[in-house]
Amino acid sequence: MQANSYLNADILQCSVARHYEGEHGASVVSVGFAPRWDIQFKDGKTMEVKVDSLAAQTYNAAVEYWDTRRNKATGILETEADLWLHCVPEGSGLRCYEIPRTKLLKLCIEAGQLRTGGDFDASCMKLIPLQEIKKISNTEFVLNGKLVDFIRS
Repeated sequence: MQANSYLNADILQCSVARHYEGEHGASVVSVGFAPRWDIQFKDGKTMEVKVDSLAAQTYNAAVEYWDTRRNKATGILETEADLWLHCVPEGSGLRCYEIPRTKLLKLCIEAGQLRTGGDFDASCMKLIPLQEIKKISNTEFVLNGKLVDFIRS
């Protein structure tokens, strides 16, 4: 991953942590590559944050689970987070779906289409219709502002 991508992910994670501060308390945000989780809240809950830039056009959430080049688990199979936040560009912001990781994992096993993508098609993923993501999400909200516009660029 490029340094700019890490910076954008770090900024997004800080924005998400601030959004949840009232509900879960202060948080610790992972900086750079962190396979276990991206955010740990004061109440002990952890969260993985993903941005899916193509979901707005395809109406499918791409949930990565395996890297064929490194022959190892990624995404939903690698994270230890309690919650998965799937963020989809919408207007000038990001629509975010908060999903319990175990529910998303179950959905990935039972439904969706297998696809490859990413660098040299090395990432294996499941494409899950956004309508199914909405059904299993605890909540959804939109992050707005110049910070989000910067992340999307």
